Amino acid sequence: MNISQIQSADERRSEARIPINVGNVQFLGSRENAQPSFSFLLLDVSSSGVGVMVPTKPGVIPLEVGETVNFHLPFQLNKEFYNQGVIRWQQVVPEGQVCGARLERRVPLRYPIYVEFETGDIRFVLEEFGIPSLDALVVQILDDALYFKKAVSIYFEHLAPYFGRHSRSKSEKGFPTDEDLVPRVRKQILDDTRVIETLRNRAIDRPADEPFPPVVDLESLRVAVALQLNLAVLSERFSASTMLPYLRSVGLLAHQLYTNFNTLVLIHLHNLGRRV
Repeated sequence: MNISQIQSADERRSEARIPINVGNVQFLGSRENAQPSFSFLLLDVSSSGVGVMVPTKPGVIPLEVGETVNFHLPFQLNKEFYNQGVIRWQQVVPEGQVCGARLERRVPLRYPIYVEFETGDIRFVLEEFGIPSLDALVVQILDDALYFKKAVSIYFEHLAPYFGRHSRSKSEKGFPTDEDLVPRVRKQILDDTRVIETLRNRAIDRPADEPFPPVVDLESLRVAVALQLNLAVLSERFSASTMLPYLRSVGLLAHQLYTNFNTLVLIHLHNLGRRV
C-alpha cells in the first residue's frame, strides 16, 4: 500500500518519504493512555515522521489524532534516536487504519540496531555495545525478555491480593465477580515465560546456518510478550496509592518486552535481506 495514494494533498508530509516493504510482519506499539497494545505495519519513513497501518483487530480501539504512541523502534535522524510520536492524521481503509505520526521523543539506543531515516535501512553497531555477533544479540534479547516476563510475574503476585479483595467485595454487594482472574492470569504468565525460555534455548542450540528467528517463532513470541492485564481499566478500578506504582511498573516492563519483540523483527527482516 502506498500511503500517499490515500491522503489528501493538504495532509501529506512535505518532506520526501522512503517507502517500506516488510511483507506481513507486524511490529508492536503501545499507547500513552494505557490502552492495550496494537500491531502495526511500517509503510514509510521521512525526516520527521512515519506512516503506519494498524490492521483491524476485534476489541482494539482505533488510534486518535493527537494521541501519543510508542512504536518501540529506534529511528535515527541526525545522530539522534526517536521511538515515540503523535498521530497527526488517520484514515480508515479496508485493511484497517492508516496513520501518520510525527516523531518527537528522543531516546537512548537500547540495542545496537536501528532504522536509518535517510535510507530506510537496518543498521547495526554491535562493536560499540561489545556484542560479538548477531547471534549473540538474539540470545541477549531473549535473555532480557525472559527476565522482564519473570518480573511481570513478581509484580502480578503483589497485585493478586488486591484483585482477590476486590472480588470478595463485589460478591458481598451482590455484583458478578471473576473469581478465576488471578489463577487464569497467573497460568498465562507462566505459560508465556516457558515459551520465551524455549525460544531462548532454541536460539542457543540452533545450527549456525539456520537464520533465527523464523516467522513461526516470532508469532509465538508476539503472544508471549503480550500483557494479560488491561492497565487502563485497572488504573480506573483500583485507585489505591499502594497499587498504582505496581501497575505503572508492569506497564514499563511491557514496553521493554515490546522493544525486545520489535528488535527481533528487525533482525528477522535483516535475515531476509529487506530494507526495514
